[in-house]
Amino acid sequence: MTEGRVINVRRLVALDITLHGPRFIIAEFGIGTPVIFGVGIALVWSGPLFLGVYLLLTGINYLPLLFYAAVIVRKGDANEEVAEEMSQDRHMVRRYSLQQLLLFLPLVVFWLAVWQEFRVPRVLESRGN
Repeated sequence: MTEGRVINVRRLVALDITLHGPRFIIAEFGIGTPVIFGVGIALVWSGPLFLGVYLLLTGINYLPLLFYAAVIVRKGDANEEVAEEMSQDRHMVRRYSLQQLLLFLPLVVFWLAVWQEFRVPRVLESRGN
């Protein structure tokens, strides 16, 4: 789940899928992402500019989540991606819940996902899967 103390965004999505089911997560990210952007645009256009910009920048965090959810659900490997962490760590759900708070920090999850794609090797890829 983590590379050191930093969350692994892909595994966070895989755990979300494992705990809540693929249909729910695809619906959550598939509907939630455009809604966040839509409300952000509406607020930038007519409402409090700061809140609109905040929602737009925060909505960017949901783009990698939506992408990972689509990829993981398509492959059907959510359980395999988090199996090792779930068997070793009983406090995973608590950590997972706390780590989701990063979604409220604009652009943090987005840049973390980009960094991890280019810097952090995936466990499944290293096993030859």
